[in-house]
Formats: sequence, C-alpha cells, structure tokens
Amino acid sequence: MNLELARKNLSSENPDLVAQSLRLFSAYGKLGDLQCIMTLFKHPSPDVKRAAVETTTQLIRENLISHFNELDLGVRQKLGILLQSLDPQVIDELSKDLFCETEDRRLRAVQILGLLHRNPRVKVILARLVQDKNVKVRATAVNLLGKVIGQNDHDVILWLLNDADKRVRANTIEALESTGNKRLVPILLRFRKDQNNRIRGNVIKALYTLGFVDVEHDILDMLNNSSELMKASALWVISQIKLKKKSLEDASGAYLLAENEMVRTNAMKALLSLDTPRAKGYLKYLEIPQDVFQPQNPQTDPAAQQ
Repeated sequence: MNLELARKNLSSENPDLVAQSLRLFSAYGKLGDLQCIMTLFKHPSPDVKRAAVETTTQLIRENLISHFNELDLGVRQKLGILLQSLDPQVIDELSKDLFCETEDRRLRAVQILGLLHRNPRVKVILARLVQDKNVKVRATAVNLLGKVIGQNDHDVILWLLNDADKRVRANTIEALESTGNKRLVPILLRFRKDQNNRIRGNVIKALYTLGFVDVEHDILDMLNNSSELMKASALWVISQIKLKKKSLEDASGAYLLAENEMVRTNAMKALLSLDTPRAKGYLKYLEIPQDVFQPQNPQTDPAAQQ
C-alpha cells in the first residue's frame, strides 16, 4: 500500500483498513497529512481513535527530528503543544532519541525538549544533559535550561550547583545568567568563593550581569590567589564585565609582567577591554600593540579547561 492509497482508505468504513493505513503514515507521513488523520480522533472505533493519536504523535515527533531547523518557529511551538497534549508519555518516547548513537538525532531530540518545557520532567533531563560528553548536546542543553529554569526551581538549581562534576556546576551558572532573572542572585552569592577557578569566575560574571555590581573585592581576591588559573580567570572576568576600577586596572597592569603566559595574555585582554586612559597607559608603557590579543571567543574563559 502506498501513501496515496492510504489517504483514500482513511475514509473507509472498514476499521481494520483505516488502522492499517494509519500505520503507514506513522512511518512515511508528512505534516500535511495531520489534518485528515486528526479527524479520526472522533472515529466510532476505539482502535481507530487510538491508532490516530499514536500516528499523530509519531508523525510529529519524526518530522520535528528530521526537519527541525526547516520548520518555522511558530510551527514548531504549535507542534510541541499538540504533541504534549496528545501523549503524556512523550518524554519517554523522546528519551529513546536523546540517548541514541546518532548525533544529529540526539541534538534534535534535545531541541524538541525545549518545546515541551511545560512538562516538569524536562528540567531534570536537561540538567543531566549539561554534563553530556557531546559538546553540541551539552551547549544546547545549557541554553534551553536557562530558558526553562526559574527562581522557584530551587531544588533543581541547588542540585546542579552542588554536583560533583565541576563542568555541570559551571554550565549551570552560565544557564542561570542567561535567564536574566535577578531573583537568582541570592542563590549565586553562596558560590562566589568556590575553589574552582571557572566556577568562581562564572559566578562573579553572572552576578554582575544580573545586577549585583559589588564584585570588585571578589575579583581582587581571585587576583591575589596563589593559583595562576584563578588569576587568569579573574582577568577574564574583567575583560567580560569591563568594570572600570583603579584597583582592577592596576592589578591588570601588574600582571602584564607575569611569568605565566595565560595570565599575561588575559591581563592584556582585560586592559584592552577596559579601554581607559590608565589601561592604555599600561599597554603603551610596555609597548603592547593595541590591535593584538583580541579574544577569539570572548564568552569563554580560557582557563576553564585547565
């Protein structure tokens, strides 16, 4: 049976033939077939109604995975709402794709999770995916987590921020910063003395972005730390938030003479970002060209992978 014949059979009075046709749509149907399939939700046969719902959910899920980026945002959102309303077990079905071996299919499945944000299980699954080995999956999960997590999700937030894996904690802070939710500041304040340089830097940057600007002493504490990585991350923070304080300018200038290359390079980037007369003076005094050491990826702490 081909799709053309299957479309004709949907109006058949034979329930078995209709159900058989629906199974073909599950595998090969298009989004344009949804309307005629959904008319069968009111079919007198319970088997046909069940098959119509199953076919609709399967067809939506497969098309979202196969053509996610080709679909208009509004269409994706409507399909997500429909999918969630029809299938309470949609997360279980999606999990098969979330943890499959095909990278593209996994990535699309994560993106579909973003359409199902009303499901309470989505936040927990995204929280697990922020520590995924696949960098694309991890980045997508972090981005989506930032959109769906709220200040009232204390349990999820604290669970993530106390995770044994420092990558999970650092990624979570980035996600919280991206929400723009100033009510998250009290939670982040608990972690501004973290012993990990990336986490500590991310926390200070997130606090500043969310409106807590009293971070000068926190940055100075990092700069005075014995760890070269902590110093490098502190200078990275300065380059990101561009906090124009004399103490930070002087510290950045002093580290232009650091033995550690990463610290020295980040000091240059910090002064270039501050772009004040004092910062320019340090660079000029040491004859540092103004057009060098521009960060290739300014949103990433170069000391984060150490």
